[in-house]
Amino acid sequence: QAKPEAEVKVLAAVTGGKDDAENKLFEEAMEKATGLSISWEKVPSGYDQVLMQKLGAGEAYDLVYINQFQMYTLAKQGALMDLTDRIASSSVYAQNVDPAELEKIRFEGKFYAGFNKLEVFPLVNVNKAITDKVGIDLDSLKTLDDYYQMLKKVKTYMEQKEGRKPYYPFYAYMPDIWDLQPWFSSAGVRRGVFFENGKRVAPYVKAEARPVWEWLAKLYREGLMDPTSFTGTTGDMRKKMWQSQDIVMDVDWAAWTGLYNNNAVNAGLYPDKVNIVGLPGVLGPDGLYRLEQGGASLWSIPSNAKNPDEAFKILEYMATVEGGLLLSAGIEGHDYVVKDGKLEYTEAGLAHAKDHGAPFPISKNFDLKILGTMNPGVLESVAIGRRDDVEVAPMGFANGQLDARKFYDIMSKWMTECVMGKLSADAAMKGAENELRTNGIID
Repeated sequence: QAKPEAEVKVLAAVTGGKDDAENKLFEEAMEKATGLSISWEKVPSGYDQVLMQKLGAGEAYDLVYINQFQMYTLAKQGALMDLTDRIASSSVYAQNVDPAELEKIRFEGKFYAGFNKLEVFPLVNVNKAITDKVGIDLDSLKTLDDYYQMLKKVKTYMEQKEGRKPYYPFYAYMPDIWDLQPWFSSAGVRRGVFFENGKRVAPYVKAEARPVWEWLAKLYREGLMDPTSFTGTTGDMRKKMWQSQDIVMDVDWAAWTGLYNNNAVNAGLYPDKVNIVGLPGVLGPDGLYRLEQGGASLWSIPSNAKNPDEAFKILEYMATVEGGLLLSAGIEGHDYVVKDGKLEYTEAGLAHAKDHGAPFPISKNFDLKILGTMNPGVLESVAIGRRDDVEVAPMGFANGQLDARKFYDIMSKWMTECVMGKLSADAAMKGAENELRTNGIID
């Protein structure tokens, strides 16, 4: 007598159906595709806490969703299975996953996870509807000074021709020194903490970063940076960008290039008042633009998994073009139907905005155009990351040792003083460096 098929237990955060009913359909679609019996448990909120509680209590799952930082922590504790050999011998991974993406999640020479989606990156977003009026060629912006001159011209135009006084053209979200990477690209340095000759260093406080901090301070001093950059939220920044056009430039995710424009389309502002385009930022000394990728969203097989082979099969399916379609467009017959070889979305499908966990699937063979009309500008922004002169990589996690929250807080505290002109760049960088060292964040 054939033994009943084992049920593969999956714990998911964002990937799956948008509610319980749709999650059941998602689970069935996953079962049909893999030939497995699957329990797809999607945690409605507080995922990180639920994950740690369940793993801590020894509850057995076959596949769990984790972020890059959790991967470092759990792998160090021995809580995750080593997938190095499985990934090395996987023809699915060989055919679909860019080896450069895999390298980014290698931990101490091994792989402890596979991918949920392709991570995008924040880049410079500029409202071309405004810069066109001022007569600026966006393709010519390559240096910090080019951007400074552009912001000056926009400020003068908006204040004198449109009577919007004061006009602060640039917003930089400072509480997490977040999204400053396109500017630090000019110095060839990256955010976070890296190992150099066995020592942990923070490139943003090294001498080569000083001109960038001085540039930011100059923008603030000359009324080119919005003063609410220090107190506001990303939400405030986004409203100013598309709703009121109170700024002409920010740094935001590639997906937001499209979302800004989509919001503007719905409000009747596109393209005359709002036409956001993505730019790579500032060229580094070696001729590369350095952008920062979001930390990876991953799937791991816990050490106590009862069905690791089946779990790996699901992991592989999510890396295929077909799996990518399920994780983006959703469930055929529910989110969309195929007519004449094209996807036609249902009302539910339109509401779900082509995102069931992976708006950008990991498979390098996945053509985003099959998803139908994308938000204006998003494909162009995503394509910037694939250019030969652009290097997209995550911030430095010091091989999983970094206390990121503490790093942000210390950097933000000192460097805000610098940008606001209360301390020189040298003094602020020194202060930040000393406090990072005292807190054991750098050596």
